[in-house]
Amino acid sequence: MVAMVTMVAMIDEPDHDGGIIAGLTLPSQRKSLLPLNGTRVLTDKEKEEKKKKMLKILRDELFFSYHVGRCPDEYRFLLTEHVFTTCQQREQIMGLFFEEFKTLGLMFVPQEFLALISSGHTSGIVINMSNTYTSIVPIWNLNILRNKAVVLQVGGQDVTRALELLLKQRRADQVYRTSDFDPLVVEDIKEKRGYVALDYEVEMSKPAALSTEYELPDCQVINLGRELFQCTECLFQPHLFGIKNTQGLIGSVNQLIDTLNGQIKQDIVAQSVFLTGSSSMFPGLVERLRAGIAEKHSAVNVVAPPERKMSAWMGGSIWAELSVSKNLWTTKEEFDAYGPDVVHSKCF
Repeated sequence: MVAMVTMVAMIDEPDHDGGIIAGLTLPSQRKSLLPLNGTRVLTDKEKEEKKKKMLKILRDELFFSYHVGRCPDEYRFLLTEHVFTTCQQREQIMGLFFEEFKTLGLMFVPQEFLALISSGHTSGIVINMSNTYTSIVPIWNLNILRNKAVVLQVGGQDVTRALELLLKQRRADQVYRTSDFDPLVVEDIKEKRGYVALDYEVEMSKPAALSTEYELPDCQVINLGRELFQCTECLFQPHLFGIKNTQGLIGSVNQLIDTLNGQIKQDIVAQSVFLTGSSSMFPGLVERLRAGIAEKHSAVNVVAPPERKMSAWMGGSIWAELSVSKNLWTTKEEFDAYGPDVVHSKCF
């Protein structure tokens, strides 16, 4: 039986990054990223509308766009999830797949776990930098320490918004056209020219004349300077851009390490910090992170594989076929016999 790996992050904003086979993120409200804040109880009508929306995404983008002529009842699906996904949320997704699509089997695995699997390690701290959030998750001997995990409400979309704001503030310096601030243009500038300053204050003190040119779609050429590293600073100093109740990346990692103790801390620190996610690709980010962690925890190494943007996909393709994961699959027969509660004994 072929196990198809598909990306389904159940607590996230839509973010179609693609993948080895298919990319899909189900929509949810951003405020649900931090479970301690709680989430608004949906009305029956809202629940039904949300279910219809999920079904449409699954049908249109997964089963038809990526697998034309193939039926979901021919596959098992490994679904990646947010580290704080609840059993209730899993039950909802399981019902959609088994009742609506007659899927053969399902498995729920956190993205951070799969990223660690792709590295060939069983312990470590995984920093997953997505479009809408950044999670810092300690894993010990393949056990996810959820009570120690941290989720920061800052991600790639905040870098994009910061860059757009900074570009608009420079309108007095250059004559811009409205096309300059098209979201796709800002995203392209971020991905191609954005970087992280090793020392933010030092970088800010450099002459403003140090700039680079960027050609817009309408052939207008603009000069880009400090905003290229200022925008990424929201990952390290989110308060500079009005992002409240969220620590910076380095402080959060150091604080998490401090909460570990004994053999667990020794094993995790020995195995390193692993970066994954599309927002971890900025030049200079790894160096800044290494330097910041080393100031307090000199023994900690930061590993950033070149393929880290896709490491969860790679880990999923490996994990789905390993014999150790065989008992974690929930089959259609088990769902029919025991109902959605069966997921409680099958997830991490």
